[in-house]
Amino acid sequence: MRKPNPSGVSRRTLAKAGIFGAAAAPLLAACGNGGGGADEGDGELDFWWWGSDPRHEYTQQIIDAFLAKNEGVTIKPSPNEFDAYWDALNVSVSGNNAPDVLQQDDRYLRDYADKNALLALEELDIDLSNIEDATLKTGQFDGKTYGIPTGVNAFALLVNPALVEAAGVAMPDDTAWSWEDFLAWTADLSSKGDAIGSSGLSLSNESLFNVFARQKGESLYTDDGTLGFTEATMNEWWQMVLDLQAAGGIPESSKIVEYAAAGQDQSPLATGTGVSEFYWTNQIGAIQTVLGSDLVLLRPPGEFTGSQPGLFLKSAMFWSAARTTSDQAAAGKLIDFLLNSDESLDLMLGDRGLPANIAQRERILPQLPPDQKLGADFIAAITPDLAEGPAVPPVGSGAAADIMRGVYEGLLFGSATVEESTASFIEQVNTAIGA
Repeated sequence: MRKPNPSGVSRRTLAKAGIFGAAAAPLLAACGNGGGGADEGDGELDFWWWGSDPRHEYTQQIIDAFLAKNEGVTIKPSPNEFDAYWDALNVSVSGNNAPDVLQQDDRYLRDYADKNALLALEELDIDLSNIEDATLKTGQFDGKTYGIPTGVNAFALLVNPALVEAAGVAMPDDTAWSWEDFLAWTADLSSKGDAIGSSGLSLSNESLFNVFARQKGESLYTDDGTLGFTEATMNEWWQMVLDLQAAGGIPESSKIVEYAAAGQDQSPLATGTGVSEFYWTNQIGAIQTVLGSDLVLLRPPGEFTGSQPGLFLKSAMFWSAARTTSDQAAAGKLIDFLLNSDESLDLMLGDRGLPANIAQRERILPQLPPDQKLGADFIAAITPDLAEGPAVPPVGSGAAADIMRGVYEGLLFGSATVEESTASFIEQVNTAIGA
């Protein structure tokens, strides 16, 4: 039910003035009724997201379709690039003027909820009946939902089959191979072909290390928000990096740094000078477009040789709403439209991950372009074997990616031993997350 506003001033005006702030949180919470409705307001929504130009274009088309069905609602779109997005969002939240509906990332979801910037989405009228509980859980903590996944993706080893064939090396059985097999395979490719077995770029990715740790029954983070792996596990990871390099499976240190600086479009896999690399499934299209030929997706090593599978379905990103939104009802309608409408998913397809709405996922499968179909088939193949997904990362975990890259570079250039690299990572991340 719409609440009267005796002042005649819109909530957006109050929010922008910094008045409709922390003190108003209990009022907002009281307005919801457990998903049966939400507080109506001025109909004005700021909608923020990050991405490429094609994403910006189709998202505007989704907005247009939504507005055609929702008279009285206006939307101010604010597309941005990833890094600039977070800079702008920090400023916006600090000024108590967060966008009404926004994309969120798992590394930062808890941060913004902890800043009291996000609305618990139980307050909004959003149909979640076609989203699996395991998927919803990735945006939940402290008993509330702060982000609803746009879609899911997974880590895969992307392989150029033409280079494997040219080297005269067999394609591995990804339901049986170990990390030791991966070392031998990449070294064999490097020695027999004209391309490097793997670039080594993804070995600095903390999410890939999480797969490795999960295969041992551990994890990057625990449900309590602390580090969840042993020193021995991370030592084994760094030693594997050195062993891969010594065997020739990945290139010399200066080349790895050079590849990292060049960006994804100039990576060895994309340019045909590298046989394999680990990426998220929603990154396939960009790489295949540059490469100009098809890739094969394999499970990471160790999925069937460890104590449990390490792979998990990651929420590609989330839809969230600001606690200070000037119109809860309109925000809920927009998020519901983004998640559940044919108009939205016909345009979005798999760009924001394979749709979280499983009914829509099945409906759009025939429409997916080849690269997204490749990712969808891979996700379908691995899903029956997956263990429970990881916890939502703790506050401060957004720093872990840069910390991991810095530690990795120090290891590559010999400025730190395996043990020192592990100790440095643990110390720096513990500081970042306040553990």
